[in-house]
Amino acid sequence: MDKKKKLTKADEMNKRIEAIRRVVILLGVLLGICMIRVIYISFWSELGLNVNNQRFDILENKILRGNFYDRNGVPLTENVNGVRSYLYNGRYNSTIGYLDYGEYGLEKDYSKILLSPDYSFLGILKNIFTKEKFIGLDIHLTLDNNLQSVAENSFKGKKGACVIIEPDTGKIRSIYSSPAFNPNIGQSELDSLLSRTDKPLLNRATQGLYPPGSIFKILPAYGLMEKLPQTYQDITYDCTGEIIVDGHIIECYDHHAHGILNLTEAFKYSCNTYFINLREYISYKELGNIAKKFLFNTELCDNILVKPSLFDKKDENVFSQALTYIGQGRTLVTPFHMAMIASAIANDGILMKPYIIERIEEKSSKSPKEDDVIFDTWMANNLQNLMIGVVNGGTGKPLQSIPATVGIKTGTAENSSLKAHSWVVGFAQDREDSIAFAIIVENEEGVAINISKNIIINFLENNRN
Repeated sequence: MDKKKKLTKADEMNKRIEAIRRVVILLGVLLGICMIRVIYISFWSELGLNVNNQRFDILENKILRGNFYDRNGVPLTENVNGVRSYLYNGRYNSTIGYLDYGEYGLEKDYSKILLSPDYSFLGILKNIFTKEKFIGLDIHLTLDNNLQSVAENSFKGKKGACVIIEPDTGKIRSIYSSPAFNPNIGQSELDSLLSRTDKPLLNRATQGLYPPGSIFKILPAYGLMEKLPQTYQDITYDCTGEIIVDGHIIECYDHHAHGILNLTEAFKYSCNTYFINLREYISYKELGNIAKKFLFNTELCDNILVKPSLFDKKDENVFSQALTYIGQGRTLVTPFHMAMIASAIANDGILMKPYIIERIEEKSSKSPKEDDVIFDTWMANNLQNLMIGVVNGGTGKPLQSIPATVGIKTGTAENSSLKAHSWVVGFAQDREDSIAFAIIVENEEGVAINISKNIIINFLENNRN
């Protein structure tokens, strides 16, 4: 019996020693893993501190870039044998951008994140023992591949741009610039892109500055309602089809005489003479203050590069000032900015900060941020009603059949070429969801409204499925 007890005590002691040994080994392994992980993180982080780092190309050789996905998880890029591939060719030129001939777009702005390695234990072991490349973080965008497809197809053979924003969140649902090009091409094809007169490398949505034409009439309309909130509908004008300013004749479209109009009717039919006559009620200086409130001459975004729209406050030429009231003169706007204005109107005067990154893999999603209250709810509702009136019997009649609340302002913008640009800015609301948009088609009158119809119908179809 004593011998058995001694053996039992010895066994217990051995078991304890074995358990301690296992714990020590486990702690050693964990410490080793931590040290390896720290070394890897510090090494890759040092390389990735600056995309201009001379050793940054090491990252490109050691890490597969993370991929981009649309709001529904549709993959937009992939890596084939270590080479970046764009699954929809030129559909995302103006957003994702490209790599092979100078980084541009989100590929450039988020390069460090796309090349941030997977520091998991499994990822490190694969890299050590199989030489398998690390994979960078994926980025999920707010963009909708369905809307992008509609924009792409609608702009075939045309020059222009389209921007679509969710008014209540600021999510950018679509940015498209036409003509686009296939970023999967080689270096030899790049030279021909640089020499093309239609400038496919120009992001027209954010960098294109255009005369706004009649879509600018939103601003003097706002000015009249702000100045005479109780009596603005009493301000009428008898349109004869033309008005003389400083010896120059300014006509309505096709020299059409609209007769006696109030603001609602003048906005609906886009009467030039009515809005030029508003100079009697809204001075050019006051119009400049309104433009400032609408974010002209202002940096619009801190996360998206957008050229500021231009309002010339120092213009002293009477004729040029008059033209400004109808969106000609020296005023220039970007489609992105006009989509922001439409978004604020649709969202009861509150401008939500536009953003395009929904979430980055392993990081939380982004919460909508209020950028600014441009105007109060009363004013926003009045502008909404003016724009809805354009659809219900005005220049927006082609959209009348759409089964949703739609408000727009059309525009025909004269420019240095013989053919005018066509504009549409507006919003569409279906149940609890809505979109705001700005569309320009260069040198083709009346075409933008057809593209807006395609976009709204697609939005409704996807929203109701």
